[in-house]
Amino acid sequence: MTPEEYATMPTERLLRLFAETARQSGAGRVFQYAGGSAPADLVVPTTAETKAGFTENAAIAGALRVNATKREIEPLFDSDDPDVRLCAAMFFSDFAPDLAQAAQHGVMANVSTREALALGRRARQPPPPRPTLQEMTDEALVARFQDAAERQTACRFTEWLHDPKDLETRNAVVGELTAILREMKRRGMLARLLPFLDSADVTARFRAAQGCLRIAPDKAVPVLEGVAATAEMQTRIAADTTLENWRKGVCLVDKL
Repeated sequence: MTPEEYATMPTERLLRLFAETARQSGAGRVFQYAGGSAPADLVVPTTAETKAGFTENAAIAGALRVNATKREIEPLFDSDDPDVRLCAAMFFSDFAPDLAQAAQHGVMANVSTREALALGRRARQPPPPRPTLQEMTDEALVARFQDAAERQTACRFTEWLHDPKDLETRNAVVGELTAILREMKRRGMLARLLPFLDSADVTARFRAAQGCLRIAPDKAVPVLEGVAATAEMQTRIAADTTLENWRKGVCLVDKL
């Protein structure tokens, strides 16, 4: 269909057509498994189908941009289909920038747009200044480790690669985790990190493994190897570097 024909269509039909052509493009599926972890039964459109879907999407989006309101567009960002969410983020980022960013992050991490938004907010929420790490009980310090690890993981749902404020947030939580490890070492409680080697949170596993390299290398090294093989890029690099240093006899916990 031509752009002129799309321009005469009611918004409700345009929205349906946008979703259909987004699925034809397969953009979300390709983006979601860009790291190479796609399931064996994943069906991905051909290059020609993707190109045709994008071309059609662009024409439909042009008509929607003229006729649709922000309220009518927003449900596209919350679609159950990753193709629809990602195409909405690509074509309507100016309608709802926060939703568009969350949709992109959510597709890559295989979580919903609303979950990605909530995780981004959590990453940006610093802990209270008191009590300090030195003032905390042992139990509170362990809980703080878990909280900080989860906040660092949640930083993937922020714009830290492009936004100086989000980069500052990420650097702060990385430093916080190092300070927690330092305080745990001072108290002789690094063994309290051992249960985190089985944590569902990748940062908790990684930082716990860093803290346990001297006391339980037989457990910590396989965890680091697993993180280096499967985590997102930045954490993979950090785990690889930790393993490389360990093989040279250098260990973060020695320097704390």
